[in-house]
Amino acid sequence: MNPHSQRKHDHVSICLQDDIEHQGTSGFDSYDFVHNALPEIQFDTIDTSVQLFGRTFAYPLFISGMTGGYDEAKQINGDLAELCSELNIPMVLGSQRSMLHDDTTASTFLITRERAADICLSANIGATEIADPNNLDDILRIIETVEANWLTVHVNPLQELFQPEGNTNFKGVLKGISDCKNKLSIPVIVKEVGSGISLSVAQRLHDIGIDGIDVAGKGGTSWSAVEMKRNSRENSEYFKEWGIETSVSLQSLKSFCKQQQITLFSSGGIRSSHDIAMSLAMGAQSVGMARPILLAYHANGIDGVKTFIEGMMKDVRRIMFLTGSEHCEALSHAEYTKR
Repeated sequence: MNPHSQRKHDHVSICLQDDIEHQGTSGFDSYDFVHNALPEIQFDTIDTSVQLFGRTFAYPLFISGMTGGYDEAKQINGDLAELCSELNIPMVLGSQRSMLHDDTTASTFLITRERAADICLSANIGATEIADPNNLDDILRIIETVEANWLTVHVNPLQELFQPEGNTNFKGVLKGISDCKNKLSIPVIVKEVGSGISLSVAQRLHDIGIDGIDVAGKGGTSWSAVEMKRNSRENSEYFKEWGIETSVSLQSLKSFCKQQQITLFSSGGIRSSHDIAMSLAMGAQSVGMARPILLAYHANGIDGVKTFIEGMMKDVRRIMFLTGSEHCEALSHAEYTKR
């Protein structure tokens, strides 16, 4: 197995372990919805659909980037793609860095289109890859090869800092994203991977015309902890807990993104229907999950993932009913209080 494939295999194996999440939460459990005793809506007519970049989806949920680049990932990605097609929700591919270096890994990503031609699919490339102008043509080729509907650029300075083979040269990332966006006709989303995005960073992303921001805050998988497991020479409890809580990041970006018409996504420690609904109340238009999906898949296969998602969305509809929210836009105005 080549080094890039081995890294992705290691990531999935480690993410199935119990001690790689932040000790704290994403912050949603510090808030309660205000109960509406007179909702004035009918439960059966509640609409959980959302529109993102001109396309309608059944739920305000997407499967966030998880894997690819090694043999076992092909089955996972294919199964998830079929389920996303069935449920009508988007899917973000795992990091496609390996495709820049090894064409043989392409099949682990192309399987998504083979098994679900109609899926809404986001390509996924890293900040340090896009910062290198020598990679631009190859990145554009990768996006075209998977027939991506969106591009997600993941920014992960903390992870790269502790990754054994990490790249900590973040000079030129904004220009690289801008140059790539100027060559594309699809939406470009910038996401963190577990440390959150601040308002000042969001403003800089707006200046280069970014279409969407996924805050991907602190509270779920600690990627510094994952990389420390891969790098036995490094261990720091302090940096395992570094970052902005997802709830804090969302609330700080809500007004700005709405004003600037930037689509706001929530991920990072999304573990329940409460987290999904509170994300929408705090300004997100859709919510991503990765590790809980992986755990459900590992435990009970793709049927387990379907049961998990449908169960959560049933409870989201219940929350919508009890807050008088007939649709997701109404939920964005639901009252909540800090405990």
